[in-house]
Amino acid sequence: MNHEIHSDHEQHLESTQTKEYFKFILILLFITVISVGHANWFGFTLMQFLESFMGVFFVVFSGFKLFQLKEFAFGFQSYDLIAKRSPAYSYVYPFVQLVLGVVYLSGLGNIYVDTFVVMISLLSGAGVLNSLIKKQQVHCVCLGNVIKLPLSTISFVEDFGMALMAITMIFLR
Repeated sequence: MNHEIHSDHEQHLESTQTKEYFKFILILLFITVISVGHANWFGFTLMQFLESFMGVFFVVFSGFKLFQLKEFAFGFQSYDLIAKRSPAYSYVYPFVQLVLGVVYLSGLGNIYVDTFVVMISLLSGAGVLNSLIKKQQVHCVCLGNVIKLPLSTISFVEDFGMALMAITMIFLR
């Protein structure tokens, strides 16, 4: 009997996690479609697409964080290296992302902005990696409380993906 309850619970968790991944994929698809449209508006190039994608990505992800800022800040402090030492950083971080998104969407991105994105993305990614190495059971708060997935999945996309795109843009400039 106890085995049946455990099995039902595992099936429910798998079903829930599948739905969460599906929501995440839909958000990425939305960001990609908007980015392609934005890049086409300005004459599609790889550089324009990367700036558009990063701009939309930062605006969307910051919006989810700002929607439930207190919950985001609390969760972010559990794994981010800077936020652990300075809780105020966890409240500022979504605003930094919002500003970066607006900068990229407005076409004001430059090598200094790209370098800043590489630095904050790799620092945040280091916190994610540290939590994974310690096998902490933390869920990713990068989309606020809208999607509840393990830290590794979305945070790696957000942190290391943004760093990789910013590095690419440094070389394209």
